[in-house]
Amino acid sequence: MRIFFQQLGFILRYGSFEPFYFLYGFDKKEMSKGKMAQYITPYWRFQKKIDRLNIAPPKYGRFHGRTLTFDKYYFGLILEKLGFPTPRLFCYVKQGKILYLYNQDKESESISNEDSLRHFLLEDKDAFVKPSDGQLGIGIFSLKVENQVIYKNDEEITLDQLCEILSTGNYLIQERVYQHQMLSELCPYTLNTIRLQTVMTNEGNVLPFGAGLRIGRKGNVVDNWAKGGVFVGIDMDKGELFKYGFLKPQFGTKIDNHVDTQVVFEGVKIPYFKEAVEGACALHQQLYRMHSIGWDIAITEHGYIFIEANGLWEISLVQAVHGGLKEVEQYF
Repeated sequence: MRIFFQQLGFILRYGSFEPFYFLYGFDKKEMSKGKMAQYITPYWRFQKKIDRLNIAPPKYGRFHGRTLTFDKYYFGLILEKLGFPTPRLFCYVKQGKILYLYNQDKESESISNEDSLRHFLLEDKDAFVKPSDGQLGIGIFSLKVENQVIYKNDEEITLDQLCEILSTGNYLIQERVYQHQMLSELCPYTLNTIRLQTVMTNEGNVLPFGAGLRIGRKGNVVDNWAKGGVFVGIDMDKGELFKYGFLKPQFGTKIDNHVDTQVVFEGVKIPYFKEAVEGACALHQQLYRMHSIGWDIAITEHGYIFIEANGLWEISLVQAVHGGLKEVEQYF
């Protein structure tokens, strides 16, 4: 009855129930009204704030700030120019035609675009293909070419089939990133990335908050929560994983070890975590028209590397692992 009336209260107050009620632990007997008040709710209202502030930042109201991160092609070129670590861009294909090709020589410019693309796709490579404006891991696949044999997600396909896929949208083809051995021990099937939020204050300072590690599952090529991955909080001071990881409600609840590898989360130290946080803050200073950013950061044997930046990130994940983050709402 308590759960019913609390959800009814959300409906009467906000016009909708709280979808992350159980994820936040609002159903627990020890969850008092005072503790509940420390959470940012409702979810959808805060998402609108994030979106509005990144589309029209307070200091640059007519500039669409989210474009800097929403288009992965632009984002990669900006990072390359600024000297921040990011996967090397091999090629950008727009509706089946090459818009950008890494290290293209003058002689190849005289070849037709279609022939250039087919020639490039048959070259040996170990890469990932992703829509330049995609979200939630949709449309991403691994691409490996050996001796002109093409593998999509480890399954052989023809050149014509690959060209057909690339003709349906705008795709980046990026060099594959190999993660640190410690992260492979947690889950070797996907690239497991840090999700970190940063926000820029009115004074121009960048504040990091609420980091977590996204860990994939066997059978997937991405670590996204929406694809069944688990999200484990990271202690911002120690750079260590918390005890529990959280699954999206349709995939489960919370777990203290990985379902496929059985590795226990608690106390696992993330390599180069401090450096990654410092790097994200420094890069956000360069992308000063963005109010807040949700970073996806991989860790290799040699350091951190920026995979993506999100202008519309989820508060639900962060609050699930860190508890109520009402204090950061002052910056929004």
